[in-house]
Amino acid sequence: MGVGLNAIRYGSMAAALVLALAGARPAQAAGADKALPESINVGIFSVAPFVIGDATGPHGLLIEFFDKEVAPRMGVRFNWTMPTTVARLEQNLIQGSVSFTPILARTPAREASRIVFAGDAYVRFEPCVVVLPDYPVNAINTPADLAGMSIGWVKSGALPEFMRDPSIKLDLLASVDWEKANLDKLRFGRIQGAYFSDQFTPRFYALQTGIRLKVLMLPTPGAQLYGAFSPEAPALLVERYQSAARAAFANGRWEAFLNKALNVHGH
Repeated sequence: MGVGLNAIRYGSMAAALVLALAGARPAQAAGADKALPESINVGIFSVAPFVIGDATGPHGLLIEFFDKEVAPRMGVRFNWTMPTTVARLEQNLIQGSVSFTPILARTPAREASRIVFAGDAYVRFEPCVVVLPDYPVNAINTPADLAGMSIGWVKSGALPEFMRDPSIKLDLLASVDWEKANLDKLRFGRIQGAYFSDQFTPRFYALQTGIRLKVLMLPTPGAQLYGAFSPEAPALLVERYQSAARAAFANGRWEAFLNKALNVHGH
């Protein structure tokens, strides 16, 4: 009889332990989900019309798309910080003062600094060099077409191999408003051309300022831009982004949004 009671007692304890452990697993999984913050700090650099920083705060087509299509799928809210320089953005990611940036070119130096690049490249830019209308260059076929020219760009900005040719002289700015600053330098003859990672940026500023430009597309693959995370970001946040971005960019949703927005704004 005593043996029977012990068996029942230990059997009941074992059953209770199994139930407790079984119940603990979902609770831990739920706890991991809840560990994600409701909002995350997002860093960005200026690249109009995709990202613009002014007195009203950061805004633009990329911010609008990510707020509408990506953040809800991740179950977070994006707290967009004001655009900064590319070099400062890198440091902010490394130090963890921002958790995420939606567009960053993947380079060995950035990977070596432990910046985490997530998923596929969903945003692609088409690089160009802009000159004034009367400049004798009408097309760019090889780096030799830019030899001897002083070409404006931004410090720490990624460049295609084409633009790293030693015959090309780069004039690098370290300011947040490098786009407008380079176009001002071009207008006043301080540089002969300005490089842009995407053709819509100089066209946007040309419409805004009235400056007349000649846009020369480069015969090189466009920049592939990835979502990138701080080394301090939770792994679950990166996983959520990869799943959300895959769905948000599926079926040409980004391209359709961009075409509609740019047509509406006349770019």
